[in-house]
Amino acid sequence: MRSVIGKAPGRICLLGDNADLLEKPAIAAAVSAILVVEIRQRDDDVVTLTGADIGFQESFHVGDKIEFESPLRYVKAVYARFADRLNQGFDLTIHSEIPVSAGLSSSTALCIASIRALQQLCGIEHSTGEIAELSFQIERYDLDVECGRMDQYAIAYGGVTYIQTGDEAGVEGLAIPSLPVLVADTQETHDTQALQKWLRRRIAEDDPSLMGPLNKVVALVDEGREAILEDDLEKLGAIMDRQQALELGMGTSTDRLELFCQTARQAGAWGAKQMGAGGGGCMIALCPPEGIETVRQAMAELDAPLWAFDVLPPTDDATSQPFGG
Repeated sequence: MRSVIGKAPGRICLLGDNADLLEKPAIAAAVSAILVVEIRQRDDDVVTLTGADIGFQESFHVGDKIEFESPLRYVKAVYARFADRLNQGFDLTIHSEIPVSAGLSSSTALCIASIRALQQLCGIEHSTGEIAELSFQIERYDLDVECGRMDQYAIAYGGVTYIQTGDEAGVEGLAIPSLPVLVADTQETHDTQALQKWLRRRIAEDDPSLMGPLNKVVALVDEGREAILEDDLEKLGAIMDRQQALELGMGTSTDRLELFCQTARQAGAWGAKQMGAGGGGCMIALCPPEGIETVRQAMAELDAPLWAFDVLPPTDDATSQPFGG
């Protein structure tokens, strides 16, 4: 029986968290934590989905009505997009190195890895931009996830990317020799979907306590792009600090996030900020290469999960081409 594999990385956001809710640019990087979807064809019409890392499995038959109420709903939503091309069952298994619920966008990685595997099984080929846009359409409209386009395009393209997140989406790859970062999980529970709905409601109401700081965050993204193009990571770190100050003003930070960021800075990090919608989750510290171990030791004293990631190289066709929505 035929076997295919699809892979996708986790991602970190350097600047512009929540800016994609305004369809404004963001800067993100794909990291060396990989999720793998492996598919093996069967000789019957049974489809079996297995999340090896979460200990969950479910099965259905080709042609069954697909419901999206399960821990593997992202895979099922991708399957539904390809279902009319499939008349044979398969076993699909997921293995992931990406920490779950840690702000590294493991759900989008699962969506993109599933698209990459299933398109091979169906004998079709999407460009990188088409994969990113399909993932966005599935998440935003099929699954009703409150999201912009940053995660999908960052993960599909790889490398460090400046992303235009509007309907005329586009990606600019930012060449950077190294990106010495640490990611720490505050272990504060938070509901990303509830937070993003809260933010969207405040955007719709033109809440000045949100819109003022958020528009300043948008402006910082272009400053960060220039810092990266100048290979000035110390400047980039200072811009990250400025975004975190604005997050506090928007009400998306927490005392624990502020403690983590302050600890990293005091240990010598160039800059530190939260990642994602806020309310808890992970923070990221940009460090001098020679000082990253000192920052790591300081962060370890907070007794929280901590990761040092490499940046994943860009995909082969990750060029600065626009892709319409």
